[in-house]
Amino acid sequence: MKINKKISSLAFKGRGLFWGLFAAGILIFPGEFNAVRFTVGLLLVVAGQMLRFWAAGFIPKYRTEVIGAPILITWGPYSWVRNPLYAGNAVMGLGWSLMVSWGWVGAFVIAFMLLYSLVVIPAEEEFLEDKFGSEYIAYKKTVPALFPWPRRGFPAASRNEKPFDAKRAREEEIYSIRVNIVVTLVIVARLFFL
Repeated sequence: MKINKKISSLAFKGRGLFWGLFAAGILIFPGEFNAVRFTVGLLLVVAGQMLRFWAAGFIPKYRTEVIGAPILITWGPYSWVRNPLYAGNAVMGLGWSLMVSWGWVGAFVIAFMLLYSLVVIPAEEEFLEDKFGSEYIAYKKTVPALFPWPRRGFPAASRNEKPFDAKRAREEEIYSIRVNIVVTLVIVARLFFL
């Protein structure tokens, strides 16, 4: 399925704004506190951020406003899912939603699937197919997009494979970590103090 370039470009540039709108929505439409749901949600938020940190340690600079990729990364978390950064976002968003209410879980899942699964990921995959051709197509056939199952094996070893780079992960993920902390604090403030 071809994605309209203007729509995909706008969605890609604004993909981070999604989380700001999410936090604003929580301020406007708060949920109710439940200790178990809140704790499980907080654990999901931490797990999602850890997945993002792991993924960020394998890729070159990714905080750009245009889709790009100097090399095809198929190792580390990319051997489990093609989009571990977005999978981390999904886990974090699910955690935040769960912290607030079940209604927010449903709203988040719908919004995430519409933005990422129907616009951003297909646009990125179109770019990767054009750039890497059969190498990407073989990778795509083997590795699932967001969830590690069902799978058809693991990708072949890459000649470009590099080890995890914690410094790069910190540099690239500092923004996400800050957003994660801010959104979590907004949820805590709204549930307990506002």
